[in-house]
Amino acid sequence: MHLSEQLLPWEALQPILSINQITTQSVDFFDLQPQAQNAIAQFLNNPHCSLLMLKADEQPEYASAVENFIKLQQGNLLAVSGARYVIEQADSFSFAQIHVEPAQSIADNFAAQKSVASALYFDYSQLFGSIRIHPTSKDIQLNSGLVHQLNNGVLILSLSALLERFELWPRLKQILRNKKFEWYSAHPFKSLPCEIPGYPLSLKLILLGSRADLATFSELEPDLYEIANYAEIESYFNVESDEKQTQWVQYVSNLAWKNHFPTITPSGLNKLYQLLVRESEDRTLINISPLKLKEILSGTALFAKENVLSAVDFERFFQHKNAQHGFLREQTYADILHEQVYVETEGEAVGQINGLSVIEYAGTPLSFGEPSRISCIVQIGDGEVVDVERKSELAGNLHGKGIMIAEACLANILDFPSQLPFSARLVFEQSYGEIDGDSASLAAFCVLTSALADLPLPQSIAVTGTIDQFGLVHAVGGVNDKIEGFFTICQRRGLTGNQGVIIPSATIHQLCLNEEVKSAVKNRQFFIWAVDDVFQTCQILFGRDLIEEENKSYERKNQPISQLITSRIERRAEQHSASFGLWSRLFSNK
Repeated sequence: MHLSEQLLPWEALQPILSINQITTQSVDFFDLQPQAQNAIAQFLNNPHCSLLMLKADEQPEYASAVENFIKLQQGNLLAVSGARYVIEQADSFSFAQIHVEPAQSIADNFAAQKSVASALYFDYSQLFGSIRIHPTSKDIQLNSGLVHQLNNGVLILSLSALLERFELWPRLKQILRNKKFEWYSAHPFKSLPCEIPGYPLSLKLILLGSRADLATFSELEPDLYEIANYAEIESYFNVESDEKQTQWVQYVSNLAWKNHFPTITPSGLNKLYQLLVRESEDRTLINISPLKLKEILSGTALFAKENVLSAVDFERFFQHKNAQHGFLREQTYADILHEQVYVETEGEAVGQINGLSVIEYAGTPLSFGEPSRISCIVQIGDGEVVDVERKSELAGNLHGKGIMIAEACLANILDFPSQLPFSARLVFEQSYGEIDGDSASLAAFCVLTSALADLPLPQSIAVTGTIDQFGLVHAVGGVNDKIEGFFTICQRRGLTGNQGVIIPSATIHQLCLNEEVKSAVKNRQFFIWAVDDVFQTCQILFGRDLIEEENKSYERKNQPISQLITSRIERRAEQHSASFGLWSRLFSNK
């Protein structure tokens, strides 16, 4: 039964940019980072703060962007600041002596030579300078490090590199706090060749790191955010409004021009947007990482026949990459098509339903959707619902939670007593690895209902979604992969016009399906329903109401599922009582 209220039209399966033409305004990556811009500007203008923790996933790309932004904020370095060391070398009658003077010019050894610089890999001498002694004459030479060169400037460091050399951090922190540089021997068992005076050193430090690096660093430095500010460089950009979409288009066009890629057509930009939505699973939030965009644009340029990148070129790149990564996916689908793994896509069966999951293999970049048969057997018993996967330790806690919620939801809706009058066993058939997640809880609810009411479920419809105890259906991840996985199996077996997938309404904004699925839905060969609760789901699957509705008359053929379950439980209870009475009489006669 195809309910028009829940049936999605083909136009809803792919998002469309509301941009018809490309403007020429230049937009750079950092123009899309207003929060990071404000945080860095405030950090530069705050004389009492010398450390900024900046969350950045791609440090090589983002370090140069931060450096360029700071240069624009600070302008040219005009004032001479820093120190100049005067060395009186030792001779036969005296020791070497070193004293420090204010720098006279930029050319002085330890003058502040830069306003900003970044280092993604560094060691002790690169940061703090070094002391060299000539092997023959014993003359002393002082070499400046980054902290000297950036006196009154900004130093940008990779947090992951600092974590690898964490012994450097205490000295860096001392310089930031005391605003003074002191010389120490780099070797723990050797002293300085002579007394070397320190000098005032004012430095601002920005540490770029991933969220995992930041978490590790904050554990090693518990008082971190008492001395540091925090900000984020966002790898994703919100394109919900027309203004934001225009800004994104200008950014991508400018990136393509700067990196000498072909010009992108409006249709090409829309297809690029769709590919990014597939990656983010959010139509309003897409990846703007320069590294990610360069990867896609460079790959697509290989398929361009003219000096433009069109939607056809992006689609070719997507199909090529999909095929290149798809060996394990094809082997998985072949097992289903050859019935090595049993998944039915036609007919009806009691207590059996097609659930949907996303498969990921370690060491490969591709994830894909795979249908799996979930079965349920119900018997009169003590109310236990056995999740066989959980019982055999092949499922995680989230999976177990989802099954328990499905059980509680059904008991709540049907108004059962606290101890359910039946026992059930739920199984993910032919599942030989660990599974987790609660996205199968809607399917578990439906198959449990089918087994309890003795009503068949259509095997041509697959189900994904998570539910709460009140029967509301909530969002799940990987919905595009899940739909396309079930569609592929149906398509290769032959579309019948009755096949489809039930998804949560909350996942509509995640949808960006491939052209084959969109075409099949448009031609009414495949269907996608979006549901809000288990009541709508049961209407689609069983063609019946889950519970009795007011002001509605029922006949035997459309009797509510709750009545069927109640009648069956009562009938089985009577049979059980009669059987127990018979055995009691037999034993009493003996």
